[in-house]
Amino acid sequence: MAPTGPDATSKGRPPAFEGSRIDRETWIDLARLVMVWAAAAVVLAFVREPAASTHHRVKETSDVYSLPPPEEMVAMSLGHRAAVADYLWATVLVEQGLHTQEKRRFENLPYLIETINTLDPTFRDPYLLVEALTVFQVNGVPEDDIRRARVVLERGVQNLPNDPEILTAAGSFIGLMAPSSYLSDPAEKEKWTVEGAGYLARAAELGDDKKLIGWQALGGFNLLRKTGRNREAILFLQRALAGTDDEELRERIKTTLDKLAESDTALARSEQRRGMQAFRWRADRFDQIWRATYPLASRTAALVMGPPYDSAYCAGGEHREDERCALDWAGWAARLEASSGPK
Repeated sequence: MAPTGPDATSKGRPPAFEGSRIDRETWIDLARLVMVWAAAAVVLAFVREPAASTHHRVKETSDVYSLPPPEEMVAMSLGHRAAVADYLWATVLVEQGLHTQEKRRFENLPYLIETINTLDPTFRDPYLLVEALTVFQVNGVPEDDIRRARVVLERGVQNLPNDPEILTAAGSFIGLMAPSSYLSDPAEKEKWTVEGAGYLARAAELGDDKKLIGWQALGGFNLLRKTGRNREAILFLQRALAGTDDEELRERIKTTLDKLAESDTALARSEQRRGMQAFRWRADRFDQIWRATYPLASRTAALVMGPPYDSAYCAGGEHREDERCALDWAGWAARLEASSGPK
């Protein structure tokens, strides 16, 4: 039987508010909270206004370098030198962008780069990008920054002496970019030009044809010719010719050497001209042996493996002066010139 009475309708339902007294207290609390928020906002606005005005008026004009010297950073890295170097390199890239956006020079750049080099001397990216980071500054680039960038590049050459990309970067900056755009002393310009050509010559010897290092390094020839060092320019081309497998580049160098000899009357009659002819003759003979004996090897690999040695022909020492009995390419070249020489 269903229950009846005053409680019948309230069973199974949540109790309603007990009265308007609770609703009134709730609204009062909410009103007090809104008043507190409004008062806090007014106070914050009143206090913040002078600080905001100062912030908009004052501009940051210089950097503060807070890291210890590089040698102490090595100790503080606790053996994680590469990791700390990576972190600082990421900081350099971010700060460079922020300084450019704010139209400020990145004054801490050389100090951070030096610390990164000390932490990880074989980290290539700072060496390859230091030129771009240095010259891509607002309000001009002081000569001192150019000299610091050179120090970094030469540090990279010292730590990675067989890296043709770093050698090319050093040669291009020291021999081309800095003298033509940033240095003012004529004697210093000429000195940098010659020294930069030396780095490019070494890059041409080690160049990776896949990365067109040999083509980039040809700028060193123009630098030497510009400063009147014709003999060094010819030696530069000869080294580039001996170190590249790129047939197009080889033909370009040969054509340049021929034109240089034809246009310079004094050179055509000189001992250097005869040396150029002898070099070309040896290079052609080397190419013949290289392609016949080491058809699948690069020129560099052939130079490492040495000339082919005819054991049967050279047995007994009767033909020791023959080129086929040479144990290295230097001996092969000497025997070759002694036996026939360029015609």
